[in-house]
This record gives sequence, C-alpha cells and structure tokens, in this order.
Amino acid sequence: MASHPLDSAHLLTKKDYFADATLPMQVHIRDPQPVFPLHSHAFDELVIITRGAAMHVIGAQAFPVRSGDVFVITQHHEHEYRDMHRLALANILFDPGALNMNEWDIRALPGFHALFSLEPAFRAQHNFDSRLQLSDQQLQQVNEMIHELTRETEQRNPGYRVMAKGLFMQLAVFLSRAYSAGPTAESVDLLRIGDAIAHIEASYAQKITLDELARKSHLSKRHFSRVFHACIGRSPIDHLMLVRVQKAAERLKHTNRTITDIAFDCGFSDSNYLTRCFRKTIGLTPGQYRKQGQ
Repeated sequence: MASHPLDSAHLLTKKDYFADATLPMQVHIRDPQPVFPLHSHAFDELVIITRGAAMHVIGAQAFPVRSGDVFVITQHHEHEYRDMHRLALANILFDPGALNMNEWDIRALPGFHALFSLEPAFRAQHNFDSRLQLSDQQLQQVNEMIHELTRETEQRNPGYRVMAKGLFMQLAVFLSRAYSAGPTAESVDLLRIGDAIAHIEASYAQKITLDELARKSHLSKRHFSRVFHACIGRSPIDHLMLVRVQKAAERLKHTNRTITDIAFDCGFSDSNYLTRCFRKTIGLTPGQYRKQGQ
C-alpha cells in the first residue's frame, strides 16, 4: 500500500483497504514492513510473519514476533510493530461475515476456532505463547498459497472471486490443521474449547449436554463453562441454541421443508421450542423469517 489513510480514531476501513469492493478479502505483502502508527481496523486480519522479527504492540502489551508466527488481529483491536529487524509479513484482510465463514465446513476443525477466535481472546493471558508457529517447511507451503491467492486477486481473470475464496479457505484449513498438530502447553486448553465448539457445529442436531462437552474438553464442568464464556461471550448451552437457530435459518432460506421438520433437523424438540428460540435470537418467528426472505 502506498498510503496509510487513517482517520482521527486511527480506524482503517474496508473502503480504504479493499481494492475490490466485490471481494471481501485483500492481500498485502509487506516486504519490508514500513513504519505504521498504532491503528485498528473494521475487518479481521490474518498475519503471517515471513521474515525477521519485531515487537508487536497490541493494546497496552507488547509481544515479540518472528518468522513463522501466525495470528489473527480481530476488529477494533489497536496494534502496531516496533523495533523491527528486517520484518516482512503477509497481511490477509478479510470480512468473516461477508465470507459466510459461519457456514464453512472448516468450523468442524478445533484448530480453526483456536486460531481465529480463541487465541486472540486469550493472547494477553497467555503472553502470546498460544500463537501458531510454523516450521520452515510449513512456512514455505503457506508462502506458495499466499502468492497464488495474490495472483488471483491482482489479475482478476474470469472466475477470480471463486478462486480467491477457495484459496483463502485452503489456507485457513492448512493453518487450522497446523495449529491442532503442534499444540503448546498454552494452546491445549484453547484446542479443548475449540474441540467442544467443533462438536457443537458437527452434532447440533443431536442431544448435547454440558456434562458431555466438559468431558470432551477434559475440564471440570465449572472450569469449562467459565473458559467457554470468556472465549465466546455466552454459555455453552446458549451457544448450542444459537448454532441451532442459525442452522434452522439456513434451511428456512434455502429449502421448502416444513418448520416442524426443520425443528427436528436442527435438534429442537418441537416447532414451538424452535419458534421461541428463533424469536429470542432473531426477533422474528420462523414463518416471518421465511416470508421476509422470499
């Protein structure tokens, strides 16, 4: 990027940094990384350190970063790099909502939740020791994916939007698997919570209890509930209900199945229970939601 369009609040917007408004991601290769003031952004940022080292300041804390480090900066978190030594990195800016990441099969991977949601939430508590650290071979593979993604977004050949989204998905899966494959002492709890979230995503239609989720995470029920709420901002059972409502909304939008059938498909005991949860979460009844979509 040639310029740094910062407003008075140092908030970077999609309008300024997404060159293609029709594609909810953008790749920026920083080699070397220029001096850039403390800022936040209205999108998420996947960062891969490709060379060198620096101190990464996030809010009021600073953490050392080096080649092979991978982490996500979520929306509205201020950060900057200081004391840079030959620092080079790849920034992949993305809008998870516009990419429909909630609907991706990748959500069945514990490492996805750990890398993209949990590690950022527990970064300060874990002193950044739960970040992903790629081996030289893994970093080389990731670099190849990034360059291929960059070519698609820059050349914009016919079909580039589908290709770019597919390549981003491929990169996200690779990194999620890498996170699961090489856990540190600090990342074990994150993967355990990620495993519980993935289990909810994969088995939401079945009966799921708090005891079952805690056992799956190898944590006491009390500790599991506390850590889960700290990570996600809601209780495990509330999250299960949210996932079920989201899955029901997808079916209401894309299928002609009856509301009763959809209720059973998504783990609700009957259509009345679905309606209560749906109205509480979305503000509409399932019938109103379907009619609005049509």
